[in-house]
Amino acid sequence: MRPTRSLLSVLALAACATAPDPTPRAPGSRGLRASEHIESARDHEEQARQNASYPDTRSDDGTGRADQLLLATPWTRRWDSTEDHLRMAQVHRSAAAQIDEEFEQACDGRAENEITMSPLVKYGFGGSPTEDGVVIYLRPEAGNPDKLMADMRCHRAWMMLQPIATMDMCPLDLEGLSVEARGGKEGVTVTLHVKDRALVPELQKRAAHDLEQGAQLGKMH
Repeated sequence: MRPTRSLLSVLALAACATAPDPTPRAPGSRGLRASEHIESARDHEEQARQNASYPDTRSDDGTGRADQLLLATPWTRRWDSTEDHLRMAQVHRSAAAQIDEEFEQACDGRAENEITMSPLVKYGFGGSPTEDGVVIYLRPEAGNPDKLMADMRCHRAWMMLQPIATMDMCPLDLEGLSVEARGGKEGVTVTLHVKDRALVPELQKRAAHDLEQGAQLGKMH
């Protein structure tokens, strides 16, 4: 199997010319990571604690009596009530638990060294851009399509447990990604595409990055 075009050569200039995204979250992000949900939950719980600890007070009721400063019935109303913060904290904790559950289901029984490196980096040796994504060519060591799909699904689930800054160049971490794997005697072909056409250049840039990483890894061995 020979790539009809070199993905690295086709996309290198475009990737170099792309200005860095000024926002902390990369284009096509799948949303908050588990750690970010936990942090948000803690922030809401702390705000709820503060709301409960410090009742509304009146700066001066005209009597000069300190005991009149605390009101039995609050005289103001807030949109971010204690109950709202506790509810949002639970929402975030549930989202973090769901991410963890998805990881357990996708990666059950796998060793860490099978999870942390993308199969596209480990086995990829070339690729070609398509109208809505990219085709990546993998060596036979990647295994049959069923095994490869399971490996990619596990790696994708694992990434949601990592800080987004360390995973924002992986094509498998894009929102709305579709993946198809086909096997043959000479290796496996993985087709990646996204529904949002605006994310196609981002997908191709990330795929080129993975292939470059794989090439550098090959030079070390």
